[in-house]
Amino acid sequence: MKHITLIAEENYSPKAIALYKKLGGVYFNKKYLRAADILVVRLALNVTKKIIDSAPNLKVIATSTTGLNHIDVEYAKKKGIRVISLRGRTGFLKNIPSTAEETMALILALSRRLPWAFDYVKKGGWDSTAWSGHQLHGKTFGLLGFGRLGKIVARYARAFGMKIIACDPYVSKKIMERGGAKKVDIATLFKESDILSLHVLLTADVYNLVKEKHLKIMKPSAYLINTARAELVEKDALLKALKNKWIAGAAVDVLWDERPDGGHLKKDPLWRYAKTHENLIILPHIGGATVEAMHTTQDFIAELVLKHFKNA
Repeated sequence: MKHITLIAEENYSPKAIALYKKLGGVYFNKKYLRAADILVVRLALNVTKKIIDSAPNLKVIATSTTGLNHIDVEYAKKKGIRVISLRGRTGFLKNIPSTAEETMALILALSRRLPWAFDYVKKGGWDSTAWSGHQLHGKTFGLLGFGRLGKIVARYARAFGMKIIACDPYVSKKIMERGGAKKVDIATLFKESDILSLHVLLTADVYNLVKEKHLKIMKPSAYLINTARAELVEKDALLKALKNKWIAGAAVDVLWDERPDGGHLKKDPLWRYAKTHENLIILPHIGGATVEAMHTTQDFIAELVLKHFKNA
């Protein structure tokens, strides 16, 4: 049986495209949605109930992500559609460090005030004393979540001479110690961290995990980093923390209610705050979006889709 694959992404891996062609026709125009029985996405398309209903032949939704909040997974399941993703693929993902690397880039950019110093130079300035930042050596680095990415980031932070503490109810003290981290409770994590980074997989159980009360007890000199999902932090809590100077700054790769076309930005108060303040960095969800990571994960997902249909 020939299958029709719609790839709703640009600049897709040539190897992955070749793999999908083994199953049948491959298309990139969304006008083929109705005919498609395989829909391949990453973050350029939110697979809503409406999208699913527009694809009556759909059998598989394939996404090269661990997060699944861009897909109505429950509705897909109800319709008998298989969602194939990177979630739980720990053996494969241990060699995909792009988001961990981005985390360290954000920490350095924020603590050394790099984006704003560069803006200053572009305007003709050259006073280095105006842009004093903070070194990482000797600081306490907190990790909320000590899974794959948490462990990688901890390794990077140790290279900078940082003290590592972590909170994760699913990881033992022994495993954390093996990874160079001290296990603490969530209150201690927020109180003691100079830099706190979120590495929790978003599920229904952890929406609003980080609440206003947690940010209130952070050091006023501390930074919050979020390369996971915005919905882990109670809506508007981060904005309050910045405005009230509960923390010194934040760097995020994610926002609430993200839309692929950026339509969410004008409604987002964090985006408006960042335009007039020099202590918040926002990136457009590029943590895993290195060329190497995207192609490698797209190829892996394509192989899983082929295996699915072979075993069906």
